[in-house]
Amino acid sequence: MRAWAEGPVRWLMLPAEAREFERLVNDGEARLFVDGFWRRRDPDPATPENRVREEFVLRVAQADDAYREGETRGSLTDRGRALVLLGSPPLLRHGYRAAPAPAWRDRTGRPMPVRSMAIESWEYAARDLPAALVALLDEEGEQGIKITFAVGNDGARLIEGERFLELAAQASVRLVG
Repeated sequence: MRAWAEGPVRWLMLPAEAREFERLVNDGEARLFVDGFWRRRDPDPATPENRVREEFVLRVAQADDAYREGETRGSLTDRGRALVLLGSPPLLRHGYRAAPAPAWRDRTGRPMPVRSMAIESWEYAARDLPAALVALLDEEGEQGIKITFAVGNDGARLIEGERFLELAAQASVRLVG
C-alpha cells in the first residue's frame, strides 16, 4: 500500500493525510485509510460511483500517455500533476522567456550568457474550474489560474503556479459539516 501513496494520488493528498498515512502500520489500516480518502472526495456519497475518483483515474491515464519523461510515468511529472489536479488547460500558450545565466552552463560547467528558455503556460478561467476551487481562489483574490513550465529536452519543470496546484488539491476534498 505504500506504493499507492507514492503514486499520482500524492497530488490529491493533503499534508495532514500524508502524515496520517505514514503512521499506518499494516495493510488493513491502509485499506481503511484509502476508503476514507476517496469518501472525503465523493461529491455524492448516496450514489455508488465517485465522480472525483473516476475523473482522477481518467486524468492519470491521460497524463501517463502525454507527459512521460524518461523512466518517470507522466502522472508523476510536473505537467502530469497539473493535468491530474486541473484537467486539460482550456488555453495553452508556448513562448520563450529570458533565463538567468546561472541556469545555463556549458559542458565544463561554466556559466553561459543569458539565453532564452522555452515555456508553456496553462490558463484556466473561473468558468473552467470546479466551484470548490473557485471559492478558494476568491478567498485569495484570484480570478483564474495560470501555471507556467520551463520546457526542455529532458521534460518540463513547474516555475510558476505551485500555490494554485495546492489549492486544487484542497478543493478536491468534500467539506463535511
